[in-house]
Amino acid sequence: MARKLLVLTLFLLLLPTAAQEVEPFSLIELQEFAETFSPNLAQQRLAYSNLVESVTIAKTKYDPVFQLRRGWQETDDPERTTGNINQTLPADLNLRLTARNETRNEEDITNLAVNLSKTILGGGSFLESRLPIERAWIREAREANRLSLDQRNLRLTVAQRYYSVVRNILTLRLRKLQLERAKQNLEHAIAKEDPLDIATAELRIPESELDVLRVERFIESSTLELAETIGYPVDQPLTASTNLVYEVRPFALEKDLTFALSNHESILNAQLTLKLNRLEAKAARRKNLPEVRVEASYEESDGGGEDTSETRAELVVEWPWLDRRDRAETRQRQNDVKNAEIGVFETEQTIRKNIATTAAQLLEAEQAVELERQRVKALERQLVLYQDRWENGEINILEYVRSQNDFENAKVQLVSQQARYMELRAEYDFLIGR
Repeated sequence: MARKLLVLTLFLLLLPTAAQEVEPFSLIELQEFAETFSPNLAQQRLAYSNLVESVTIAKTKYDPVFQLRRGWQETDDPERTTGNINQTLPADLNLRLTARNETRNEEDITNLAVNLSKTILGGGSFLESRLPIERAWIREAREANRLSLDQRNLRLTVAQRYYSVVRNILTLRLRKLQLERAKQNLEHAIAKEDPLDIATAELRIPESELDVLRVERFIESSTLELAETIGYPVDQPLTASTNLVYEVRPFALEKDLTFALSNHESILNAQLTLKLNRLEAKAARRKNLPEVRVEASYEESDGGGEDTSETRAELVVEWPWLDRRDRAETRQRQNDVKNAEIGVFETEQTIRKNIATTAAQLLEAEQAVELERQRVKALERQLVLYQDRWENGEINILEYVRSQNDFENAKVQLVSQQARYMELRAEYDFLIGR
């Protein structure tokens, strides 16, 4: 497949100067091509890349900030240099280091200071300080799940488009055989010199030709849809392999339900949303408390003939009596939690329902294929009998043509039923998260 993709890439680069034939694509190759060239999936990957960068941006909260100042004044002592380092630590512990040097009366004076501040109540918790990073991580995880879901959904869509193309191509083969048989019937009717048989056979030919044209149009439209889905140039020919392998694969509904509830991206994202809302609500509740902040600083000076040092500590209490905003936001966050819990339940319900419904449709489709296969065999035997009777002059061509139509339409229906089963199987695998 890798070599085919390389050849195809070169083929696309050379268009439209060179017309090269590309081998028919199998379903797996079409899906792999779509994962590489699909514009929609490329946009989703870029959106995910942006959210990965948002995690890095959120982490910059803990990056140290260095500041250096150099000042001059129109005095006898013009020089002053100040350097600051500000560092925010987890739990909103703020650290500030300051160093200053200045020349005063031809003497160097150096000042060093360390300041620490921490809110110990009403905010500044470890959770609150980490909330922007947690929020960015959860959003990145949700986008990764969405990207995975979109990728699997793309594979499902490609499978559906592929089976539509294959169904129409196989139907076209049957319709062309039907047209050839109608022409042969006309030749036999002319040989028998029966005016009614000739008129009936002549009528069947344009009907068969119309069926062929209709299916050819379906092939063209379904191929264009497939090309657009996988990112293939719609103005260039695309050929899909018509080797439809009908295979009945058993499934275990209860095990598949358990797997889906643990792995489906929609459920994982609903659970991540609930986790984020619980973190937001927990942080919001702490803001309702009175704010108590502790500040401590140490300062040391050297110069001017003396060394001094000073240590200070402060306890600051703030209590906004009418702080209705924080209380209202807390209630909002609690409502968000309840809404997210409902969202998890509804998502699980939807997944359960869709899997159970598709499983029932799979069983029905499997039985429909088997019944249609039996019907084709019965109509084939009937056609042989009607052919013998018509050749022996026991019936007119109208009954014989009707028998042909029933047999040929049954074969078309069998192909359609088999493709429908394969589509449902792909949809079932998508729903359970595989």
